[in-house]
Parts: sequence; structure tokens; C-alpha cells
Amino acid sequence: MKILSFNSLIVTSSIAASILLSACGSGDSTDGTINPIVPTSITGQLVDSYVQNADYVCGDGTLGLTDMDGRFTCPSLPVTFQLGALKLGKISTMPTDAQIFPQDLLGVDRADVNNSSVVAMARFLQSCDDDGVKENGLKIRQEIKDSLTADVEFDENDIDSYTTITVDDDAAVEHLTQTTEFVAALNAATLVPAAVKEAMLTTNSTLDQTLKNTLSFMGNEERLAYDVYNKLYETSPSVTQLTNIATKSEIAHIQAVQLLVKKYITSYDEFTNTDLNELGYKDTQVADMQAGTYDISELQNLYYALVAKGATSDRDALEVGCMVEVTDINDLDRDVALAQAANATDVATTFEFLRTASYAHYWAFDSGLVAMGETTGCCSLGIIDGVNYCHPEYPQNENGSDNAGLGDGTGVRRGRQ
Repeated sequence: MKILSFNSLIVTSSIAASILLSACGSGDSTDGTINPIVPTSITGQLVDSYVQNADYVCGDGTLGLTDMDGRFTCPSLPVTFQLGALKLGKISTMPTDAQIFPQDLLGVDRADVNNSSVVAMARFLQSCDDDGVKENGLKIRQEIKDSLTADVEFDENDIDSYTTITVDDDAAVEHLTQTTEFVAALNAATLVPAAVKEAMLTTNSTLDQTLKNTLSFMGNEERLAYDVYNKLYETSPSVTQLTNIATKSEIAHIQAVQLLVKKYITSYDEFTNTDLNELGYKDTQVADMQAGTYDISELQNLYYALVAKGATSDRDALEVGCMVEVTDINDLDRDVALAQAANATDVATTFEFLRTASYAHYWAFDSGLVAMGETTGCCSLGIIDGVNYCHPEYPQNENGSDNAGLGDGTGVRRGRQ
């Protein structure tokens, strides 16, 4: 593999930036300076769940309706949101996460979900929902908008005159808090790729019990990979794939599944495949999780078996890596199909991200075995207890990364067919 020098990287990056600027419409002004690129549109989402069928007026007078995910697009700021003639509020500066909460419309800190005006707006919006199921988004009933003909600003003291209020303070605050905390957690998960986050910023799909249980199982399984690799690195410090994958990828995978759990699961009692339900999974930082402890007995036993084998030698540690990734891919093949069948796009996108990474990790461990003299790599394991660990058909990237900037650190590409 050709390694570019630092200086050549700077030159290459400068050339690429120049091409990008010219391709995007930037050009030299008459004095020879480069004009900045000006965004042609501003997009965001109106949320307390995602608010559909809300009216908005852009800075240039353009009118629009928010879509099923609360999305809006304007040529310019400010953006005024309203239902019929009732003005909910106006934003003159787009929040960095492009999420517009009642707090933002009312000029209140996001964390202040108990502000009386915020609570009143949350009660009002949630009472306007067409099916009364807040979790699948708030679709504003057209008849309510049609009845709001007075050109006035939202007033917390007048909400009973806007429509029949069916949601009490506690329920409104609980729902708004869940949405606010989910977006905050998503913003904090800096290792999770933007495409995965974008997929999660959608109305909730309907998950059956099997799909809910996949969230629990996959969360535990990604934790298992992280814990096993860290544990084996203690006895095989020369097998750098272990620490690279654990610290550069598995943390992101754990965070991604945590976000799905936070989005869909209110109580751990919703899982029927766990033994403990005491790990506080969705609200616990990866560094604070108890390594080697899981609330699914099948994975608990697997952890013990994998650590016992991997601690024997460096070769065994690499073989365990092959085994973990094949197991993960087999499970994800099933789970992606389940999510796609349920039209749970956010779940499917997240699981596809995990699977793509596992392909890269498999080849990293395969390459480690080849470097030790095992010419067939992971294929040397053959079939064990009915599981085939030889998969030359797994896709590979040019640099051995997982397509998310979270590579295994080996920078290798296996070309064996």
C-alpha cells in the first residue's frame, strides 16, 4: 500500500478543495478572492415527536407544511411555525442539530421541560394528534387548523380555546422529556455515523415483540464483542486488532443500539428475552458498564467460552475474533431482514451499519492469522458445532475499514478468493 507523506496529503487536499469549490459554484470575484458558498436552503424538523401538517412561513414568504417526520425546508430564515392562523413561534437562528422543540419556539432552554409555557404547548400539540398515539408522531388534525382563524400568538392561558385538551401536564412532560433526551443522546453519540443518526430522526415504526427483543439481544452482543476483545488484549497485547476494533468501532456500535433502545423502549419489561433487566443499558455510558456481565444467559455463557479459548494464545485470540464476527453477521442477517419486513428503516439502517463493520473486522482477524502463517486465515476454523467460519464471500473495503471512519487500524485488504 502506498503511503502518502504529510506534505503530499496537504497538497492533495488543497487540490480537492479547489475542485470542490469550483464544482459547487464558488468562483473568483473581480478582485481575485474566492466567494464563499452560500447554502441554497435550510432544513430542519419540528419535534415533540415529529409534528406533521404544521404550517410554516419562510423568511422570503415561502409557505409549506411539515412532512411526516416534521421536516421543513426554507430558502432563508426566519421561519415562523403556526397551526392555521395561530402562531406557535419563530426561529431566527437554526439550532445546530436542526431540531425545533417547543422550548426553541418559546425561547426557553431545552432542559427546561417544566416551563409553564412549554408544558402548555406540549399539551396542545399532543392533543392535536390525529390518532392519540404520540410515539408515532403528532399528525395535526386539519379541522383544528381550520378552526384557528384568529391571527394571534400562542398563549399558554388560552389553550382550552384552541381545541379540546386531552393530555394532562404529567403525560405531556413525560413525552417531551423522552424526545428531548433522545435527541440529546443522539447529539452526544459522536462516533455514530451521520447516516445512522439521520435514519433515527424519523417517526417510530411499529416493532413487534421479536423486533424489540432483537434490540436487547444485539445490544448485549455488541457489548460482548467489546468486552471479549478488551479482555483478550490483556493476554495478547501484540494482537492490535483487538484493541483497535474495541475502541474504534465497538463503542460506536454499542451507542447506536443504545439509541434505538432509548427511542423505542420505555421500560425494560418490554423485553421478554432477558434474565436480569437490571443493567440500565440505555442510560449507562460504555465505560461504566460492568464488563463480562449480560442479562441474556446465552450470551453470558458465550462470553466465558470465548475468553477461555482466546486467552490460550495469540492465534486463539485471533480465531475468537473470527468467531465473534461470524456469529454477529449471522445474527444481523436475520435481524436486518426482520427490520426490513416491518418497514423499520431506522432499525434496518443501524443493523446494516453493524454488519458492514463486522465484515471489515472479520477480514482484520483473517489477515492477522495469515500474518502468523495460517494461509487460510479464518477459514482454518472450518465448521464448528454447525457454524461455518469460512466466508471468502464477505465484502471488503480497500483499506479494511468499516465504512464509518471507524476502521480496525490494520489498513489491510485481503485479496484471497
